[in-house]
Amino acid sequence: MSRVNVRKRGNVYEYFFEGAKVNNKRKRITKSGFRTKAEAYEYGYRAYEEYNNGGIKRESQMSYADYLDYWMKEYFEINFKYTTAKRYKDSFTTLKKELGQYKLCDITPYLLNKTLLGLYQKTQTKETLRNYQKVIKSSLRDATYYFGFIEGDPAGGLQIPKILTFESKKRMPSMYMQ
Repeated sequence: MSRVNVRKRGNVYEYFFEGAKVNNKRKRITKSGFRTKAEAYEYGYRAYEEYNNGGIKRESQMSYADYLDYWMKEYFEINFKYTTAKRYKDSFTTLKKELGQYKLCDITPYLLNKTLLGLYQKTQTKETLRNYQKVIKSSLRDATYYFGFIEGDPAGGLQIPKILTFESKKRMPSMYMQ
């Protein structure tokens, strides 16, 4: 059941709904200027949903590449030290190329682990891989808890893959190898 109402005012339509009381007086949220009744209702419904969510748009359709740019501007450059920022920024280009085409709401733990495994096979250094992991975890944590763009943090359990190299396999006892 929707609480959005639409009415005609002259040549245009207007939506309105009741907000919370302020000083024990009713507060009506309204906007007019829509050409059709359906258009007014559609925008009114979106405004009502946004009002109920505290102004936060849930399950963002923003791509991860766009979000990384937004995160860098709105949070990263403000809250991180220069040396950390320099180290992380080197990872941004690669992560945009690997994960940038996915929407924030479509990123899954499986996708992140698969991407991290692929990056490990390309880089072969644990330090670089650790930087990728830190950027992914902190950016998606902030997308969830700070900005509210997504409901759950898909990177919460993301860990660096524990891959045995060929040399370490040769030294292992045969009972561990299969």
